[in-house]
Amino acid sequence: MAVLSNPISVESDACRVLEKARELQAWLREQASRIEDAKRIPEDVAERLMAADLFRMTQPPRFGGLGMSPRQAWQAVFEIARGCGSCAWIVGLNAANVLMLGKFSEAAQADVFQNGKPAIISMLTGGVAVGVTVERVEGGVVLNGKWRYASGIDVASWAGLLVGLPASNDGSQELCVLLVPAQDFQIDHSTWNVLGMRGTGSKDVHLKNAFVPEHRWLSWSELQAGKKHPTCPNPEAIYEFPLNSVFAMSVLAPTLGVASAVAEEFVELVKTRVSGATQQRQRDDKVSQIEVATADATMAMLRQILLDDSDLVISIIQSGRLPTPQDRAAIRMRIAISARTAVVACQRMFSAMGGSVLPSGSRAERMLRDFYAMSSHLLLQPESIGEAYGRLLLGMDLPAGARL
Repeated sequence: MAVLSNPISVESDACRVLEKARELQAWLREQASRIEDAKRIPEDVAERLMAADLFRMTQPPRFGGLGMSPRQAWQAVFEIARGCGSCAWIVGLNAANVLMLGKFSEAAQADVFQNGKPAIISMLTGGVAVGVTVERVEGGVVLNGKWRYASGIDVASWAGLLVGLPASNDGSQELCVLLVPAQDFQIDHSTWNVLGMRGTGSKDVHLKNAFVPEHRWLSWSELQAGKKHPTCPNPEAIYEFPLNSVFAMSVLAPTLGVASAVAEEFVELVKTRVSGATQQRQRDDKVSQIEVATADATMAMLRQILLDDSDLVISIIQSGRLPTPQDRAAIRMRIAISARTAVVACQRMFSAMGGSVLPSGSRAERMLRDFYAMSSHLLLQPESIGEAYGRLLLGMDLPAGARL
């Protein structure tokens, strides 16, 4: 029997998950160095995140999930980011990836959500494939190749791969997202050596002669257009959410979470620091008072914009229509501008922290590296979306290849 979302139950689950995320903060802060050294999410950390239901947030209720809204998911991500940026990154991306899975065929969703394992998905759709070959066989395809930047792959149960499938005898291809279980891919553990977000373990994965049945793929163009598979059983508004919008939000949420943690660290530093030159407490300095107030207000404002835009998309869908290209472009632009504003604010704070960010392994130093790694993501760059949004505002056609 179909299980539909109950708004009261979803709200109750969201409050419970948010409280569990808050309870994990202190423990994750203690584990952050170990997570970095491991260059992955360790098993015991993943188990704590699973126990808090952070990987079931946007999973469809009919398949054992909580059916939480993107807004509710981002609130939990903010809390996890205050403990560990890498964990927040994986939790945030997974919320978007699972929401995308909610658009697939009923059979594909049953495979992913009802196989006895938590649905932790590494989605590789950003042009990261190398040397891919595809052979059509009865009932599906056989896939070989390599994919880079598989975030969270060590604890993932599935990977989603963007692959060009032969569409006809003329050699043309159709881009599709294919779902592959963990037992089919090999992880290259030597490939994730980076400045920041070391704990995400975004390593290369290889497939060799992996069979993917036809029910486990969906057209990328249809997904981009906001469509679902004809047999998709999920009527809830969140499974109509535009993909590029939710993907960009899933990157911004942990980025703002870490930026907010930077602001909190800055406040604590100002409370206790005494100038070696003047022996004056920094908390008594007027400029420092203004700086901590500005930082706190800026982060609160940026988080609220993301939450409000998440609600805006849902309200548009519930009104009976899908967001227009201009709606999507405006939201994407606000996401990018929010990220850029957070960069400026964090630069001021890191500068004011001075030598406090220099000791290797300190919380401030780790947040500096994680924040700049997160904020450099393509989906957070205003230049890449600004042209499209500007053209729409000026009544012009979208540029070729625009992904809204």
